[in-house]
Amino acid sequence: MNDLELLRGTIERDNEVIYWELARNAEMGSSDERPVIVLSHGAGGSHAVWYQQVPTLGQSYRIVTWDSRGFGNSSNATNRLSPKNAANDLGAVLDHLGIDRAHLVGQSMGGWHISAFWETYPNRTASLTYANTVGGLWTQDLRAALEEFGGAGGLRGSRKIPLVGGHVALWTEDSDRDVAHAFLYQALGSFHDPPLDQLGEITDFEISADDLGNSGTPVLFITSEHDPIFPSHLLRESAHRIDGSTFVELPAAGHSPYFETPSAWNAALLEFLASA
Repeated sequence: MNDLELLRGTIERDNEVIYWELARNAEMGSSDERPVIVLSHGAGGSHAVWYQQVPTLGQSYRIVTWDSRGFGNSSNATNRLSPKNAANDLGAVLDHLGIDRAHLVGQSMGGWHISAFWETYPNRTASLTYANTVGGLWTQDLRAALEEFGGAGGLRGSRKIPLVGGHVALWTEDSDRDVAHAFLYQALGSFHDPPLDQLGEITDFEISADDLGNSGTPVLFITSEHDPIFPSHLLRESAHRIDGSTFVELPAAGHSPYFETPSAWNAALLEFLASA
């Protein structure tokens, strides 16, 4: 196994401070020119949620993680949380790191960020992976599903879930689940107060499935059996609107299979990237 080194830093753009991390081969150092994967977190997380991906994916790729405005270590002084701003923030991070092109992965909210990046920087987008997200590829049924989820309280709803190890983004019905691991999911979201009231600006953003399909950009959808926000069968319908896209459904997970079943999630991503 190759050793990885982790670089950390920030950039300043548009009166905001954007935090990033880069994992690369320690022996190669600055000469590491392997392909790049960018992991963009969802509304319940930050760069830290990818701790089960970076060591594995980093054996074959350079890995960039970052914090969207108002999440983790990034600021949100201007209160302009939009996919376009996220795309330009990420573009500035990649410029700072000297990265011209990358495979983009977006979890939930991060799906809109990578869609906006593709729309803004198509030539810098090697592939797109939508992880449990619409990413602006709306259908009428998916909009209705999100409205229903929001009507039940959204991410801050009062659904009946365990106080320890319970979270609306996790599937809690597995009797053999690792409660301590699930509790970590709760803890990772406790270090900041994300601007969830601004998510409407994210979800209003939309891209064309026809435009994406005609672009030739490889596209993967990874979802899971028990996602309460974007039901798997509805995401499958959205994926089928994009010519040549790949669709993977993972069992025994809720809205966050990258966290709940990371081995299967990592394997699905790596298989897709090998073909892309």
